Amino acid sequence: MFLVSDAIWIAVVVSLGVTQALQVALLGAMNRARGPAEAAYISILGTLAGLTLALAILGLMGSRPALPAPFDHPALTGAVALASGTLLALLMRGLPAGYALTGLTAVPYLLAASYLAPKIGVGLFLGSLIAGQLSGGVVLDHFGVLGTATRPIDAIRVLGVAALLTGVVLVRGFR
Repeated sequence: MFLVSDAIWIAVVVSLGVTQALQVALLGAMNRARGPAEAAYISILGTLAGLTLALAILGLMGSRPALPAPFDHPALTGAVALASGTLLALLMRGLPAGYALTGLTAVPYLLAASYLAPKIGVGLFLGSLIAGQLSGGVVLDHFGVLGTATRPIDAIRVLGVAALLTGVVLVRGFR
């Protein structure tokens, strides 16, 4: 029996995969400007800033994170968010501001992986994520987004994406 909630969660994860394809394109663009380690460093700071800001906001709204003291306090997570955000802003000098999204795209992925993988299964989560990554990557390549190699969408590439999406259905099963 196919549940509507499964279809919704699969669609969410496929969408997250598309954002991961964008993250890869952004990392490639930052690599050309700064280098691979520097691109990864900037991305990780963006992820840290985004997650700690979310935790600080939740803490201020009365929902403290289940972390040991003092890491459960909104003031500390807010300070980490401020410090990592400041470092991110300093490291972004000379780069297009949109590149800061590189690290932020990891935040929904990490939250979804921790919440949805146990709910729908790791295999289905990963299959859906990879299908989204490939779909997004094919579209980004078609347009040469952010300086990626331009590879037009053709029937073979569409067939490859369709095969992967069919794989998601098969991994889901018909229980």
